[in-house]
Amino acid sequence: MRKMKNKIIISLLLLSSLVLASGGSIYTRFGIGDILLYNSAREMGLGGTGIAHGKHDYIGTLNPAAWSKIELTRFSTGVNFKGYDLSDNSQSAFYTETDFSGMMVAIPISNDYGITLVGGLLPYSNINYNVAYEQSSPDLGNYKTDYTGSGGLSKAFLGLSYTLPFDLSIGTTLEYFSGKTDYLSRLEFEDQINFTNSEYSLSLKNHGIGFTFGVLSPDFSKYTDLESLSEIRIGATYHITNKIKSDSIAAFRNSRGFEEYSNSAFNREIPSRLGVGLSLQWKEKYTFMFDFVNQNFSEFTEDGNLSPFLRDLKRYSLGFEFRHGSGRFSSTWEQMIWRAGLSYEQSQYIVNGKGVDEVAAYAGFSYPIGFDNSIDFGFKYGIRGTTENNLIKENIFAAFITINFGDLWFIRPER
Repeated sequence: MRKMKNKIIISLLLLSSLVLASGGSIYTRFGIGDILLYNSAREMGLGGTGIAHGKHDYIGTLNPAAWSKIELTRFSTGVNFKGYDLSDNSQSAFYTETDFSGMMVAIPISNDYGITLVGGLLPYSNINYNVAYEQSSPDLGNYKTDYTGSGGLSKAFLGLSYTLPFDLSIGTTLEYFSGKTDYLSRLEFEDQINFTNSEYSLSLKNHGIGFTFGVLSPDFSKYTDLESLSEIRIGATYHITNKIKSDSIAAFRNSRGFEEYSNSAFNREIPSRLGVGLSLQWKEKYTFMFDFVNQNFSEFTEDGNLSPFLRDLKRYSLGFEFRHGSGRFSSTWEQMIWRAGLSYEQSQYIVNGKGVDEVAAYAGFSYPIGFDNSIDFGFKYGIRGTTENNLIKENIFAAFITINFGDLWFIRPER
């Protein structure tokens, strides 16, 4: 484990000597990589908001209590595309990645009591980087060092929602985390006569259990005299991840060949995450949302050790949605839903004493393919990091596409 940490620390050298990067964000080498706080095109179009937003026509991923509003059996799945324009003080490069954004099934058991059973498979974190830099010295001559990493965590979950008296909804999920992460460090010498290339690899197999609890308030607009406002709700979620066990295999290749020299297990403690949100409708067509998420990654540990490259994650986001409010026999244009959003994120990364922050703008829409069925599109443009302190600035382009189906199942026949 200590040898693995040394390799990760050494990789910081590449921040001041960037030559090439591919795949995804360079910063995902730290901790467990980028945390995927939302997993659908609708939530992306809303700037990642939705903790206090429950609708009947889609499965949200932010608050299990919001599932109580689902009326039909629903299925959703999709893909996402991300492009990274990376730059330092002297050069830039553009790279892309395409990933599966998960799948979910929601089955309403009782609409009267808001009981909905939901299960699915979603990505939780992502690691994807490939960096190389060249150096020279009087003793070693010219040589090149490569660092690559790939993998992440996924979660399979099963959850349930329920509506208490006074329209107060609660929800909870049981989650199983798993995933494989591979790290590779390679040293190549120009002088192949006096020096031998070497390679260090580390493979981690991860698994653990987690829980999420959510609550969605009743509609407070019923207690006001403001006729133009409706669906004023507050939501909150609390995500707990127990220890993630990581089984590691490390190996080294040099002139003597390939040798496996370490096979051990250690624990990662991922800090809990708290999210709160506010949602309200104006004139039944315009919905406004605000969310705040906090996860204390300064408390993240590997084998009991804190990381000097992680700090607390804080995210503020605003979302807007416009619906015509038309019914089943409306035109396609009238059934389309439009979205926009903004966010500011203090990411969990801190490098060379400088925090890595992100600001982003979002847009999206839903194209109907039948009543309560749609193809959802979400788009993002964000700026993360800076070229100061020998860091990397990332211009992020992302697009989510989610297929969203609903149907009436389990109809009880009249006798």
